[in-house]
Amino acid sequence: MKSSKSLRKSRLKRQATSKQIQQQLCHIINDIPQAQSELRQNAAHKLFALNKKHRLKMPKDIGLMVCKKCYVILNSTNSMTRIRDGKLIKTCKICNYVRRIGGSKSNWRSRSA
Repeated sequence: MKSSKSLRKSRLKRQATSKQIQQQLCHIINDIPQAQSELRQNAAHKLFALNKKHRLKMPKDIGLMVCKKCYVILNSTNSMTRIRDGKLIKTCKICNYVRRIGGSKSNWRSRSA
């Protein structure tokens, strides 16, 4: 049986490796031209799987670009972006997932007159 010191060492090594891979996937998503959308799409799906497996935080810039339900990179053709009462509302046209950014939960459904 492995000692606790070697288990800790291997866990830290695994975390460091997963963070490097996360940075590489973020680089692919941000820097690859729009023409290679299939590669970017695959990188986004792998990034979400990696973050779930290793409990990593999603980088903010990527998290706002990708649908949380179907892992599609959102752009003007497959999403709808609105601003209402100071809140950003993004709707994925593929899976109809609605994401509200800003404001509090109590104000999401309210309408100001």
